[in-house]
Amino acid sequence: METTIIVVWSVTLGIALILTLVILKLVFLILRTERDILQLAHITLPAARGIESNTALISKLETTKGVAGKILSAAVAIETGSASVAEKLRAVGRALAEKRG
Repeated sequence: METTIIVVWSVTLGIALILTLVILKLVFLILRTERDILQLAHITLPAARGIESNTALISKLETTKGVAGKILSAAVAIETGSASVAEKLRAVGRALAEKRG
C-alpha cells in the first residue's frame, strides 16, 4: 500500500513539474511578446502623432468648401461683368470706327 501511495505521489509530482515548466514557458513567451509590443508602441508613437496632426485639419475642410463656393460665385460674377464690359467696349470701338469712316 505504501508503495502505491509513493508511486501515485511521484507520478503526480512529475505531472505537476511538467505542467509548471509548460506554464513557465508560456509566461516567458507572454513577457517577451509584451516587451515587443511596448517597443513597437514606442516606435510607432511619433508616426501616430504625425497622422493625428495631419488629419486634424480635415474637419475644417467643410468651412473651406463653403468659402471656395463663395469665391467661385464671385469669380463667375466678375467674369460675367467683364464679358459685359468687353462687349460694350467693342460696341464703342465699332461706333468710333463708323464715325471715322
